[in-house]
Amino acid sequence: MRVITSLSLVAGLAAASPAAAQSGTPASGKPAIRACEVLTRDVVAKFDTGNPKMRDLIPRNEEAIGSHGSSCNDGSIFVQIDPFLNSDSYRKSPAKDWQAVSGVGDTAYFHNNRDRYAELMVWSGRHHFTIQLSVPDGRTAEAVKPNTIGIATALVAKLKSM
Repeated sequence: MRVITSLSLVAGLAAASPAAAQSGTPASGKPAIRACEVLTRDVVAKFDTGNPKMRDLIPRNEEAIGSHGSSCNDGSIFVQIDPFLNSDSYRKSPAKDWQAVSGVGDTAYFHNNRDRYAELMVWSGRHHFTIQLSVPDGRTAEAVKPNTIGIATALVAKLKSM
């Protein structure tokens, strides 16, 4: 469901611009960012809320998003880096159920997706990214919010070093 929701959102935004439908190398000549290189296995091991044995059974999955971004699904963590062409509209006017989070990147917003997923949108420098972290049964999105923020902090540092 998480992938379907995210893909629906991305597909809707991609339909708004023909440039977003392209994948591969953007006009700048630089290759699209590789989300699974940014979301390292160490970060997944530290902040994943799922069963660690499942991470070894299910390989991580990376897919291109538009002409500049990609997604990585690893364990209970799903990350999209640079998925939106018009990300500033989300940055300037987030939905009212997204809470501002300080100390993460330049701007960040947290969302409780029905206690099934803890979601975070982050802008840092020239990049933006989303994180969806599965909430284990019996827990809440608020309870795993520190994990989501920990992932974001690691991704911000990695993106700055690239």
